Amino acid sequence: GTRGINFALNALLFNIIPTGIEIGLVAGILTYQFGPSFGLVTLATVGAYSVFTVVVSKTRQEIRRHMNKMENEASAKAVDSLLNYETVKYFNNE
Repeated sequence: GTRGINFALNALLFNIIPTGIEIGLVAGILTYQFGPSFGLVTLATVGAYSVFTVVVSKTRQEIRRHMNKMENEASAKAVDSLLNYETVKYFNNE
């Protein structure tokens, strides 16, 4: 709710926008000092890094979700087997 919106706005205001401004200024300075090829290479490198980071993060999220699902299933089976063992032990004592 409100905390999520607050977090997103803070991230946008204090992380993403200043980083974008800094990248733009660096690319502009490099273009001015050394020509447009340096500015374009800088922007292309940052763009490629951003795309790579997003792709790898999404892949890791999928792997993590699968791992959590498998861990929950294993935990549920362990609890069920312990409960079943206790039930059998209880009824065998009668």
